[in-house]
Amino acid sequence: FWLKLFSTTLPQYTLVMRVLAAAAALVACDVVNDKFTDDTYKKDFHLQYSYDQHTPKGEKEHFDIVTAAGRTALQVKILSTDKSFESSSDTCPRSELAQNDRGVLVENGEFEASWDMNVQEYTDGYWFALAQLFGPSRPNIFIRWEFSKYILWCENCDSKKSYFAGSPAEDKGKWVNWKIQFKLAQSDGYLRLYKDGVKVAHVAGKTSNGGAHHFKQGIYTQHACDNVKDTTVLLSDLSIKDVSKLV
Repeated sequence: FWLKLFSTTLPQYTLVMRVLAAAAALVACDVVNDKFTDDTYKKDFHLQYSYDQHTPKGEKEHFDIVTAAGRTALQVKILSTDKSFESSSDTCPRSELAQNDRGVLVENGEFEASWDMNVQEYTDGYWFALAQLFGPSRPNIFIRWEFSKYILWCENCDSKKSYFAGSPAEDKGKWVNWKIQFKLAQSDGYLRLYKDGVKVAHVAGKTSNGGAHHFKQGIYTQHACDNVKDTTVLLSDLSIKDVSKLV
């Protein structure tokens, strides 16, 4: 009896344990998982925006949880009167989320970041970065809209610029899924960028000078710091996964 019971239940037990182990591995690989339905995203990110607006009212004007376009999402806004995020900084105005953990996107690790974005307000002629992989050892990696083109831009990579079709004007009012798969490495790295499930850019080779990067997203003015236009985007369903830990 016991032998028969054991032989019957062992395969089922093994299957259950494999499922549980796989589920545990999938959970463990989450670096960031933010739906942007409330302020808990601040555990993962700090806010960078016009230094003269650092009041509760100013923060809410630049970052606010709203119900719009059929979802609860994070509304990110930059204003034409905005200044740099620090009074001592000579960088262009921005309204960005900057990842708190600056050491988690390690060199030679393999990661995937995915999020939904909806452009609500945009004026032609304004150039901005919508996401960054930023590291003090560089190269910095941007997804940009500049000079009337989308671009995956990788400073000092083997392939510096990869242009692809589309525009914020075309995307306005639509939920667009962005996904970037990346390995930060000095020789065998890669960047694979997808827009609504279609690969639009690919870089292979050098993607890092060494050291960790961290993730940033929102609206970051590019090229002309005095050419800031009122711009609003919605952000939803951000996840960053360490895919090297997937089983």
